[in-house]
Amino acid sequence: MGYMRAYNHKKKDNNMDLSQILNNVTPQETKTNDEKSALPAGNYSVKIEKVEGKTNATTGNKGVSLQMRVFGNKFNNYCLFDYMALTGNETALTYSLPKLKTLGKINGSENTDAWVGKIANVSVSVDKKDAARNIVWSYSEHVLDDNAPIQTSSNGAFNSDSIPF
Repeated sequence: MGYMRAYNHKKKDNNMDLSQILNNVTPQETKTNDEKSALPAGNYSVKIEKVEGKTNATTGNKGVSLQMRVFGNKFNNYCLFDYMALTGNETALTYSLPKLKTLGKINGSENTDAWVGKIANVSVSVDKKDAARNIVWSYSEHVLDDNAPIQTSSNGAFNSDSIPF
Protein backbone atom coordinates (compact mmCIF):
# COMPACT_ATOMS: atom_id res chain seq x y z
CA MET A 1 0.00 0.00 0.00
CA GLY A 2 1.20 3.46 -0.82
CA TYR A 3 1.87 6.07 1.79
CA MET A 4 -0.78 8.77 1.95
CA ARG A 5 -0.50 12.01 3.81
CA ALA A 6 -3.43 14.03 4.95
CA TYR A 7 -3.22 17.68 3.93
CA ASN A 8 -5.21 20.51 5.34
CA HIS A 9 -6.55 22.25 2.24
CA LYS A 10 -7.96 25.17 4.15
CA LYS A 11 -6.62 28.57 3.05
CA LYS A 12 -3.92 29.81 5.41
CA ASP A 13 -4.47 33.14 7.13
CA ASN A 14 -1.51 35.33 6.10
CA ASN A 15 -2.77 38.37 7.98
CA MET A 16 -0.58 39.50 10.84
CA ASP A 17 -1.67 41.77 13.65
CA LEU A 18 1.33 44.05 14.31
CA SER A 19 -0.48 46.36 16.74
CA GLN A 20 1.33 44.93 19.79
CA ILE A 21 4.78 45.34 18.19
CA LEU A 22 4.17 48.74 16.65
CA ASN A 23 2.21 50.24 19.55
CA ASN A 24 4.94 52.70 20.66
CA VAL A 25 6.70 53.20 17.31
CA THR A 26 6.62 56.63 15.63
CA PRO A 27 5.97 56.54 11.85
CA GLN A 28 8.84 57.50 9.57
CA GLU A 29 8.67 61.10 8.39
CA THR A 30 8.14 61.67 4.71
CA LYS A 31 10.99 63.67 3.23
CA THR A 32 10.18 66.60 1.00
CA ASN A 33 12.23 67.83 -1.94
CA ASP A 34 13.68 70.49 0.37
CA GLU A 35 15.20 67.76 2.53
CA LYS A 36 16.65 65.81 -0.39
CA SER A 37 20.39 65.39 -0.38
CA ALA A 38 22.64 65.92 -3.38
CA LEU A 39 24.85 63.30 -5.00
CA PRO A 40 28.50 63.48 -3.97
CA ALA A 41 30.68 65.29 -6.52
CA GLY A 42 31.81 62.91 -9.25
CA ASN A 43 31.03 61.31 -12.59
CA TYR A 44 27.82 59.35 -13.14
CA SER A 45 26.15 57.37 -15.92
CA VAL A 46 22.67 58.71 -16.67
CA LYS A 47 19.73 58.02 -18.94
CA ILE A 48 17.92 61.10 -20.22
CA GLU A 49 14.25 60.80 -19.29
CA LYS A 50 12.79 64.17 -20.20
CA VAL A 51 13.83 67.19 -22.27
CA GLU A 52 11.66 70.28 -22.44
CA GLY A 53 11.83 73.96 -23.16
CA LYS A 54 11.41 76.09 -20.04
CA THR A 55 11.27 79.76 -19.18
CA ASN A 56 13.28 80.68 -16.10
CA ALA A 57 10.81 82.05 -13.55
CA THR A 58 13.36 84.48 -12.11
CA THR A 59 14.97 85.90 -15.25
CA GLY A 60 12.39 85.19 -17.94
CA ASN A 61 15.17 83.66 -20.09
CA LYS A 62 14.38 80.65 -22.24
CA GLY A 63 16.30 77.40 -21.89
CA VAL A 64 16.33 73.63 -22.02
CA SER A 65 15.55 71.51 -18.96
CA LEU A 66 16.80 67.92 -18.68
CA GLN A 67 15.67 65.24 -16.26
CA MET A 68 18.09 62.31 -16.01
CA ARG A 69 18.19 59.09 -13.99
CA VAL A 70 21.50 57.77 -12.58
CA PHE A 71 22.19 54.07 -13.11
CA GLY A 72 24.87 51.49 -12.47
CA ASN A 73 26.15 52.32 -8.99
CA LYS A 74 25.00 52.78 -5.41
CA PHE A 75 23.08 55.91 -6.44
CA ASN A 76 21.01 53.94 -8.94
CA ASN A 77 17.67 55.65 -9.73
CA TYR A 78 18.72 59.04 -8.33
CA CYS A 79 17.13 61.81 -10.40
CA LEU A 80 19.30 64.69 -11.67
CA PHE A 81 18.14 67.91 -13.31
CA ASP A 82 19.94 70.46 -15.48
CA TYR A 83 18.74 73.76 -16.92
CA MET A 84 20.73 75.28 -19.77
CA ALA A 85 19.98 78.82 -20.93
CA LEU A 86 19.30 79.62 -24.58
CA THR A 87 18.82 83.34 -23.99
CA GLY A 88 20.18 85.73 -21.40
CA ASN A 89 23.49 87.09 -20.27
CA GLU A 90 26.78 86.09 -21.86
CA THR A 91 28.04 84.25 -18.77
CA ALA A 92 25.01 81.92 -18.72
CA LEU A 93 25.30 81.29 -22.47
CA THR A 94 29.05 80.62 -22.24
CA TYR A 95 28.26 77.95 -19.69
CA SER A 96 25.11 76.44 -21.28
CA LEU A 97 25.65 76.44 -25.05
CA PRO A 98 28.78 74.21 -25.04
CA LYS A 99 26.92 71.66 -22.87
CA LEU A 100 24.02 71.68 -25.33
CA LYS A 101 26.42 71.26 -28.27
CA THR A 102 28.10 68.31 -26.51
CA LEU A 103 24.72 66.67 -25.85
CA GLY A 104 23.84 67.07 -29.53
CA LYS A 105 27.12 65.44 -30.54
CA ILE A 106 26.79 62.57 -28.05
CA ASN A 107 23.19 61.87 -29.05
CA GLY A 108 23.75 62.22 -32.79
CA SER A 109 21.25 65.05 -33.14
CA GLU A 110 20.73 68.64 -32.07
CA ASN A 111 16.98 67.94 -32.03
CA THR A 112 16.24 67.52 -28.32
CA ASP A 113 13.35 65.10 -29.01
CA ALA A 114 16.00 62.56 -30.09
CA TRP A 115 17.77 62.76 -26.70
CA VAL A 116 15.09 61.04 -24.62
CA GLY A 117 16.19 57.53 -23.71
CA LYS A 118 19.84 58.20 -24.58
CA ILE A 119 22.71 57.49 -22.22
CA ALA A 120 25.57 59.82 -21.28
CA ASN A 121 28.05 60.47 -18.49
CA VAL A 122 27.76 63.60 -16.37
CA SER A 123 30.22 65.36 -14.11
CA VAL A 124 28.51 66.94 -11.10
CA SER A 125 29.40 68.90 -8.00
CA VAL A 126 27.38 69.97 -4.97
CA ASP A 127 26.08 73.55 -5.15
CA LYS A 128 27.98 75.69 -2.62
CA LYS A 129 24.88 77.82 -2.03
CA ASP A 130 22.47 74.88 -1.65
CA ALA A 131 23.95 71.60 -0.37
CA ALA A 132 20.80 69.69 -1.43
CA ARG A 133 21.37 70.58 -5.09
CA ASN A 134 23.79 69.30 -7.72
CA ILE A 135 25.36 71.31 -10.53
CA VAL A 136 25.99 69.46 -13.80
CA TRP A 137 29.31 70.73 -15.13
CA SER A 138 29.71 68.65 -18.25
CA TYR A 139 28.46 65.78 -20.37
CA SER A 140 30.51 63.12 -22.10
CA GLU A 141 29.95 59.98 -24.12
CA HIS A 142 28.98 56.96 -22.04
CA VAL A 143 31.63 54.24 -21.96
CA LEU A 144 30.56 50.82 -20.71
CA ASP A 145 32.09 49.73 -17.40
CA ASP A 146 34.46 52.71 -17.39
CA ASN A 147 36.60 51.01 -20.05
CA ALA A 148 38.22 52.94 -22.86
CA PRO A 149 36.23 52.93 -26.11
CA ILE A 150 37.05 50.14 -28.57
CA GLN A 151 40.13 51.08 -30.60
CA THR A 152 40.46 50.44 -34.31
CA SER A 153 43.58 49.65 -36.27
CA SER A 154 45.03 52.14 -38.74
CA ASN A 155 43.09 50.55 -41.60
CA GLY A 156 39.79 51.05 -39.75
CA ALA A 157 39.21 47.34 -39.02
CA PHE A 158 38.59 46.01 -35.54
CA ASN A 159 41.28 43.80 -34.10
CA SER A 160 40.48 41.05 -31.59
CA ASP A 161 42.52 42.71 -28.82
CA SER A 162 40.30 45.80 -28.90
CA ILE A 163 37.03 44.03 -28.11
CA PRO A 164 36.30 43.86 -24.35
CA PHE A 165 35.01 40.52 -23.05
